[in-house]
Amino acid sequence: MDLQLQLATLSLLLVTLRSPPSSPAKMDLSNPNDPLLNAAVASIITVITIILTLMENEGNDRQGNAKKPSLIREQWRQAHMYRILTARPNNCVHYLRMSSGAFYGLANILRSNGSLHDTFYVCVEEQLAMFLYMLGHKAKNRVCGIEFIRSGETISRYFNKVLGAICSIQERFVKQPGSETPMEIRNAAEWFSYFEDCVGMIDGTHIQATLPASIVARFRGRKQVTQNVLAACTPDKKFTYVLAGWEGCANDMTILKDVLSRPPPHGLKVIAGKYYLADAGYTTMPGFIAPYRGVRYYFNP
Repeated sequence: MDLQLQLATLSLLLVTLRSPPSSPAKMDLSNPNDPLLNAAVASIITVITIILTLMENEGNDRQGNAKKPSLIREQWRQAHMYRILTARPNNCVHYLRMSSGAFYGLANILRSNGSLHDTFYVCVEEQLAMFLYMLGHKAKNRVCGIEFIRSGETISRYFNKVLGAICSIQERFVKQPGSETPMEIRNAAEWFSYFEDCVGMIDGTHIQATLPASIVARFRGRKQVTQNVLAACTPDKKFTYVLAGWEGCANDMTILKDVLSRPPPHGLKVIAGKYYLADAGYTTMPGFIAPYRGVRYYFNP
């Protein structure tokens, strides 16, 4: 019910109270214990209280939040973002796990392709900063809310928005390699004769996970509760494939077999005549070369 309808209802109630009662009983104004007098006074006080409450909240929106953000809190947030991105050269790397140039570049990409938008309360840069801070430091929702002076609901809402935006641009940056020799190998004479057909490297890494108690035992291994993530990258350290979700106790070779069994484009692309370099956790087979066990290798570029 909007404010005008509420005021109209209250006005009708006041008119009803002023009207003479339909019953033959009369109100005795000289008797403070008269039930009709007490009922009328109580009704009038209630109406006045409601009207004053409506007038007080007239400048608020439907959720009860002020239409304009607090100037003091906004100044604190701007000062916080300044300390992260500008105050010292390494602050951004330590706090967000990336340089300020990379941060602004990613923010511009997400803004230009329409994945994220500046809102009345939170700009794209702050949305992205909250997301990266939570990922980089495994921070809880409440801790992030204290850092950025935001409510838990705001932190959660924008975290999910940024997560969806990041997933929407994955195909733009994570592309499986083609059959051509990477430039880093092609331009290095000491590497070309040995790695001409190498298109990348694969390995697994463990990332901590928070899981329901019913399945947490499957993910517990030497490195606490983790998920085993397989990743492939090019010689210039660009990711070309990532598969997450396997239990931390899973063997690397088991995960690789699962990756190869997935239909395209969900599986790892293996090109005939080309191969990936792998560590000792994998087996040498078509498309993959692992080190010989017990043999020491020296690479002197």
